[in-house]
Amino acid sequence: MGRKGLIVLVGTLSIITGILYLNGLGFSYAFMDTESGSEQNAVQFWSKWSIGLGLVLLVTLLLRNKMKSQVNDGQLILVLGLLFLIQLPPFALWLLIVITGFGNALVGIAIHSLLLALLVRIVTMGRQGGASRI
Repeated sequence: MGRKGLIVLVGTLSIITGILYLNGLGFSYAFMDTESGSEQNAVQFWSKWSIGLGLVLLVTLLLRNKMKSQVNDGQLILVLGLLFLIQLPPFALWLLIVITGFGNALVGIAIHSLLLALLVRIVTMGRQGGASRI
């Protein structure tokens, strides 16, 4: 799969992950015990950013032929960087849950690990080819 295919995959997974969090599907916060529900605002905020950035990524890729390539590349790099950054807090939190053994975090770790790995792969593909263009 090429860079463009990976970018589409990352955008799609970002949107799906945001929707899963937004609707509370696949993720359990039972480990929070009496504090369960207090995470709602943060999860809603993160979900909206994940969906929004995924959509911006896909639209930017769709508009590639209508934009100057340097501007489009810059936008893609910016959005990919932001997607990488927003994956770090949930990944770290789910990893903490795994380490402490307070709950089941396999879904959270899996999806954020996959997104982080795909984002790193997109960057390394660009560097291997010697070109900075997406």
